Amino acid sequence: MNKILCPVDFSEASINALEFAAAIAKKHQSKLTLVYVFTESDFNKIVGEEAYGKSFKELLALASTKLSSLSETIAKSLSSTSAHCDYRVELGELTDQLKSMVNNEHYDYILMGTTGVSRTNGIYFGSQTEEVIEKINVPVMCIPEVASFTGFTNLVYASDYAEEDKLAIQDVISFATFFDSRISVLHINQNDSDVAYLQFIEELKSFIQYSKISFVHKEFKGAVELGIEEYMSAEKADLLVLFKPHRNFVAGIFHKSLTKTLAYSIDKPLLVLKLEA
Repeated sequence: MNKILCPVDFSEASINALEFAAAIAKKHQSKLTLVYVFTESDFNKIVGEEAYGKSFKELLALASTKLSSLSETIAKSLSSTSAHCDYRVELGELTDQLKSMVNNEHYDYILMGTTGVSRTNGIYFGSQTEEVIEKINVPVMCIPEVASFTGFTNLVYASDYAEEDKLAIQDVISFATFFDSRISVLHINQNDSDVAYLQFIEELKSFIQYSKISFVHKEFKGAVELGIEEYMSAEKADLLVLFKPHRNFVAGIFHKSLTKTLAYSIDKPLLVLKLEA
């Protein structure tokens, strides 16, 4: 995780995510880049009266000043390490600009704040976050606006016994090692075969070299995502990890109706891993 990209739009959600971004950059000794993808109408909404009467050029300069200040604050918190923070202001659409930076400058991780969820509309990801996850082939960590950074002591990886899990869990271990995290590999059992579970676990154990990992086969008759939520809450987990290429599991979670259900009480970060990465 050498280069981390963190989109900032000066909303409370994106500002909240900066604490997570700085902590991860510090642990991984990474380059952290804050990027604001500027559109005049969106910036006017955010800064309110500050934008009144200013030209496009002046607004662009104001955005750059605000981002520079945030970058300097984070840089100071990283000053005792080899990690560092810089910033960029770009014009255009968010996903297009992030994709260009990832592809051309080899950023290998995106961390972004999300606006959270209400029981009125049930939306957790938001359209822009969903589009970033769908179209950019690097891991994406989504930080809900209501999340508070307390470290990454307990991680949950939601598994469906897919072959890709064997690769994904190695990535989870790589992340966990920096924080000395405990990992729970969780499968929600809805009348699955215990034989398949035991075979899968034996295969994983044969090549996993990490002492703080456990395998959980949880019986749950309701929706899978509610079973995950219940386990996350009971274990006081700090991070949920999913692997997007799962067609029969994660693809389902990304379906809007299931996303709504998962979102009702998830107030912890979500890390989406990618097969392409």
